[in-house]
Amino acid sequence: MTSIVKTALAAAMAAALSSVSAAAVMAQDVTLTLISAEQDAVVAPVIAAFEAKYPNIKVQHQSIPFESMNATIEARIGGQDSSIDVMFVDSPRVPAMVSRGYLKSLEDLRGEIEPLVTPVALDALSVNGTIYTLPLWTSTQMMFYNKDLLDKAGIPYPGSNAEDRLTYQQIVDLSKKAQAAGAKYGFTFEQVDRYYQLQPIFESVGAGSGLTGEGNLTASITNDNWVKGAQFYSSLFADGVAPRGVPVGQIPPLFANGEVAFFVGGPWRLDGFQKAEGLKFGVAPVPYFEGGKPVTPTGSWALAVSPYSAHPDEAMLLAKFMTLDPEGAFKTVEANPIPPVNLKAFDIYIDWFAAKFEGVGEDAKKIMTYELRDTAISRPLSAGYVAFEEVMNRVFGDLRNGADVVPTLQDAERELNSTLSRIQ
Repeated sequence: MTSIVKTALAAAMAAALSSVSAAAVMAQDVTLTLISAEQDAVVAPVIAAFEAKYPNIKVQHQSIPFESMNATIEARIGGQDSSIDVMFVDSPRVPAMVSRGYLKSLEDLRGEIEPLVTPVALDALSVNGTIYTLPLWTSTQMMFYNKDLLDKAGIPYPGSNAEDRLTYQQIVDLSKKAQAAGAKYGFTFEQVDRYYQLQPIFESVGAGSGLTGEGNLTASITNDNWVKGAQFYSSLFADGVAPRGVPVGQIPPLFANGEVAFFVGGPWRLDGFQKAEGLKFGVAPVPYFEGGKPVTPTGSWALAVSPYSAHPDEAMLLAKFMTLDPEGAFKTVEANPIPPVNLKAFDIYIDWFAAKFEGVGEDAKKIMTYELRDTAISRPLSAGYVAFEEVMNRVFGDLRNGADVVPTLQDAERELNSTLSRIQ
C-alpha cells in the first residue's frame, strides 16, 4: 500500500469517526434549563411543542420571582454557572448585562431576526447597534371603560379608532362627571407607581424619557415638561380621581368590581374583566396630552442563551424555536395573551386573540395593532436602567402620596446623577 493510499485511508477513517461522534452527540438525550419569571403553565405549551419537534431534548423550566430575576442572573451567570441554558431577559436591562459579559453578540442571526421584527423592537434587542437578544414578547396598553358608570353619568362611550383618542384633560373632566354620578373613582392606571406604564405621560407632553446623554447615563427629570407631567399625575390622587393608598395588586379588582370609570391597563386584563360578574366594559386608545403626541409603552421579555450553557447548540435550537419560528413564538403566548414580537406570529396571535373576547375583541385588535405600529416607545436602554427604575418607582409612589412635585424631582435627579456617574 503506498503512503498516499495509507494517508487517504487514515483521513477517511478519521472523518468517519468524527461523523459518528457528532451523530452520537446529537442522538444523546439532553435536558435544558429555561429560567423565567413566569409560572410553569405559561411556558408549558411551547415546551411541549419543542419537545415534540426535538424528542431527544427535554426542557426543565425554573420559575423565579420577577423581583429576584436580576439577582439570580447576577449570581448564576456571573458565576459562570453552566446549569442555565436559556433565560428570559427584561429588555432595558440588556445594556448592563452586556457590560458584564452575560450576553454574547447575535449578529450572525441578524439576517433571520431583522425581517421578523419592527425597527423599534430591533432597537430593544440591541446595544450600540449590535444584537444581543432574541425577540420574544412585547406589550401595549389600552383604556378600559365601565359602560354602566358612563351610562349613569350620560357620558358617550369613547371610540376605538385612533382619531377617537381622548386627551388626559378630557378624561379627568369625564372622570369627575362619572364620580358625581356615583363612580367611586374616575380614572387610574393599572400600575400606578411603575415607570413602564407612566413613561407615556412624560413622553406625550414632550418631557423625554428621563435619561439622556451618552449611554442614557444622565438623569433629566426636572425640565418644565417633566414637572408638568408629574403635576398632572400627582393631581389625579390629590383630587380623588385616582385611588390613593391602594396597593398596585389591588387596583385591577377595583375596575372589575365596578368602582372605576376609566382604567389604563394591558390586554392581559381582558380575560379577568370578561369573567367579572356584572361588569360591562369597552376599550379605547390610551389618552394623550393636549398639544402633545400619542405615546404607549411597549417592551417585555426578550430571550437569551447563556454564554456558559453546557449545551449551547441545543439551547440555541430552543431559543430560536421560541422566537424566530412563528409556530413556536405563538405557543409562548397561548397561555399568556401578550403579543409576540415575531410579526408572523403576531398575525396568528391577533386573530386568535380577537376571537377569544366576544364584544371587545375586534376593538382590542384594532387598538393593539395600531398602537404597536404607530405609538409604541420603549423604555430607555441604559446600563443604569435598573437604578433609574428603582428611583423613579419610588418617586411615583411619593407623588401619589402627596409629596411636593418639584423638590421630589430635584432630589431624585441629584440621587440619580450621583449613582449614574459611578456607572459612567
